[in-house]
Amino acid sequence: MIKKILFTICCFVACQTYAQYDPGAFNFGITATKGFGSEKEIAVGGRIEYAYNCYTTYMGEFSRQFAIGGEDDEAFNEFALGVNLILFNWHPTTITGGIGYVGNNSKEFEAIEDEANLAFKTGNFNHGAQVKIRALHQVAIPLHIFAELNLKSLGRRYDTFSIGFSYDFDAVY
Repeated sequence: MIKKILFTICCFVACQTYAQYDPGAFNFGITATKGFGSEKEIAVGGRIEYAYNCYTTYMGEFSRQFAIGGEDDEAFNEFALGVNLILFNWHPTTITGGIGYVGNNSKEFEAIEDEANLAFKTGNFNHGAQVKIRALHQVAIPLHIFAELNLKSLGRRYDTFSIGFSYDFDAVY
């Protein structure tokens, strides 16, 4: 019985020390993104994150990519699902890495489809994978800011760098 209690206490302390978010927390965020495909292209988006446990966060993201000042550049929607795990933690800063699915409705994918790895098209929707690395910093108890790099199998044109913030609703006391 003593061993079980000590194990539970150690797990609780580890979660408080090394967690991205509190276990079971839902977090909502807003992002600003710069695409690598065009110097005029930017995106805005939103995300929802669920911290399954101390080390694992599942996330769903949506963004709208568009160009500033160019009529010939396309605008498209992007949707992603993924999972992030802690790589390093220097409280209040955490470095995470993750993988996931990414899809978009970009019409330019047909022109660069040969350059893509692990990607395919169904109808007018493109499907691929992404690798994500993120630096997450806790500004205050419920508020985090982050910067992340997303490398996508759809091709270098769709790789992005994002900054934003997320709000942890379960951390408000």
